[in-house]
Amino acid sequence: MFPVTEQWTVTPAPAADHASERATHVFGLVAGWLFSEPMAELLAAFGKRLPAAGSAGDFSGHGPAGRPPFGEELPEWLLRIVAAGETGTGGLSPAQVDVLRRTLAVERMAAGPFNFRARDGQPYRERSQAVAADFDPAFRSRVVELTDQLGLVSPRQPQFARYDKTLILGGGHQFPLLRARYAAQLRAAGTDLGELSFLGSPRFLIEAPPERPTTDEYAPGAADEFDLMIAAARAEFGLTPAGLVFLCGCSSSQAQCPNWPSRHHEQAGKTPPAYTHERVAHLVDRTGRRAGSVLSASTSRPPLRPDTSDTFALWARYADPQPGQRVLAVTSQVFVPFQTFDGLRRLYLGHGVDVDVVGHSSEWGYPPQTAEYLLQETLSAIRSGRRLLVEATQALWGGSAAT
Repeated sequence: MFPVTEQWTVTPAPAADHASERATHVFGLVAGWLFSEPMAELLAAFGKRLPAAGSAGDFSGHGPAGRPPFGEELPEWLLRIVAAGETGTGGLSPAQVDVLRRTLAVERMAAGPFNFRARDGQPYRERSQAVAADFDPAFRSRVVELTDQLGLVSPRQPQFARYDKTLILGGGHQFPLLRARYAAQLRAAGTDLGELSFLGSPRFLIEAPPERPTTDEYAPGAADEFDLMIAAARAEFGLTPAGLVFLCGCSSSQAQCPNWPSRHHEQAGKTPPAYTHERVAHLVDRTGRRAGSVLSASTSRPPLRPDTSDTFALWARYADPQPGQRVLAVTSQVFVPFQTFDGLRRLYLGHGVDVDVVGHSSEWGYPPQTAEYLLQETLSAIRSGRRLLVEATQALWGGSAAT
């Protein structure tokens, strides 16, 4: 484990040949962030108490009657382990079982007060559609201070001067443009980015609040996030698409992909067909030389759009990264903790890739640095950390769930 002091950052992952070694490492990473003093103080501001080591915890919000938001279901084996009262089980150390218990307890505590996207039974919202809270100015300042210590506010420089690959993460509104611009500035300042990949999805542009007044400035006529990423690559790197390929083998996105892995899910029929396909646009520079790619992932959580984890997973299948490669992911600083945990889950655990995630600051004009936004993305990081621990546990079991 490592302490959170002035600002959280992920220490470079050790070279580990086996997934079990990497799994042990991420238990410490998640625990160091989740059980830190800034997190304790943030929870205390809402009348919650960070569970102490060895505490039993309350998991009532994670059972069938307390299904987490966005339709996510936790593995039964996880609930069984944390509720069993055992100090160690299935090859997990007592300390690792305790981390799982306390992680679920923290997630339950934060699920209400930190959530501004799906409150009071309201349907899922995009980040730009989140509700506002009635916080006073002093409380808002305290939230900014604590989340800064948790790594959501102040940017830091890349840990290395050279990377094998750089992933520019997608989004809506200005996100694609700003992240591509930040990556281009890092390169101009001397960071070797290696091969470029822009990770997007078929998420449609939203109407309320409307994205087009912003996106038309750099991506006129764009229909989805994939289009925005192509436009950002052109605007900031001078790259243009040299053809589009459906990686899933289809010829269009008008019908559901017959090869979509989630096609048998109970919500598959309610999923927009475009969300079921995978695409790539190869990018070339002004000389016609291949210089990168833009990827569009399918969703693993029907009927909702693909998320960061889906784009990481698609890139890993497409690029076939090798153990020990250094990968830089470029995002916005508010998302660095949660996307770091997603990157560790999708790229480090299974592939041994050394992932470094950096982001531009809110001083670039977007996203807004509000208490609501910061709390929401703290919750995103808590959930991403829990998902990382679930897969780390399965790695410690050799890829199979507990019996």
